[in-house]
Amino acid sequence: MVSEKITIYGHQASRASRPYWLLREYGLEKGKDFIEVDTGGPVTGYNEVRDSAEFLALNPYRLIPVMTHGEVVLYESQAICQYIAALLGGPLSGQTPAETARINMYGLSSISNFEPNFLPMVFRQGGDEGRARYTANLEPLLSALNSELINRDYLIGESRGRFTVADVMMASVVGQYGRAIKFDFSPWPDVESWVQLTTRRDAFYPPRDMKVKPD
Repeated sequence: MVSEKITIYGHQASRASRPYWLLREYGLEKGKDFIEVDTGGPVTGYNEVRDSAEFLALNPYRLIPVMTHGEVVLYESQAICQYIAALLGGPLSGQTPAETARINMYGLSSISNFEPNFLPMVFRQGGDEGRARYTANLEPLLSALNSELINRDYLIGESRGRFTVADVMMASVVGQYGRAIKFDFSPWPDVESWVQLTTRRDAFYPPRDMKVKPD
C-alpha cells in the first residue's frame, strides 16, 4: 500500500496509540508495513531512544509521537494521523475540502477541549477533588459532543456518518481515556454509544496486552 514504510516513534500506551490505531484501520501490520520504535512513554517511563541525539534531531521538543516517512518528519499525533489519512486516502480520510476541515476541527477539539480534562484523571491528579473538578469541566463539553452525535454513529459524513480519522482522534481521548478511568457516560447516551462503537473496533487494540481494555 505504501512503497516506503512509515516509522512511528512512541510507545503504544501513549499518544502514539492514535497513529498506530489508524495504521491498523488501514490493514497495515507492524514490521511488515510500518515500523514501531519504542521510546517508552509517560506510563512506562521513557528509554534511551527518546533521550538520544537522533531523536532530538527529529523533534526538538523531545515529545512523542514522531513519524518519519522518507524525507517527511512530523510530530504531534493529530498532524501524523491527518498525514496518514491523506496519504492512504479512502473512506477514512476527508472526501471533500469541507470534510477535511471538519476532521481537523474535531482533532483540535479533542486536544484543546477534552484532553486537558480527561488526561489528569487518568493520572489521578488532584485525587477525588480533582476528578470532581475535571468532570464538572467536561459536562458542557460532552453535552455539546452529544448534540453532534444525535442520530449518528460517527462524526463525519452524511446520514449516520462513517468511521474516519476524526473518530480515531476524538475517541483516542474521550473513548480511550474515558474507559481507562471508568467514566460514566450515561448522561450523554449518544456519546456513550459512539464510545462503544469506536473503542470496540478490531483495530483499536494492538495485538498484545494493554493495561487499559474494555470492560
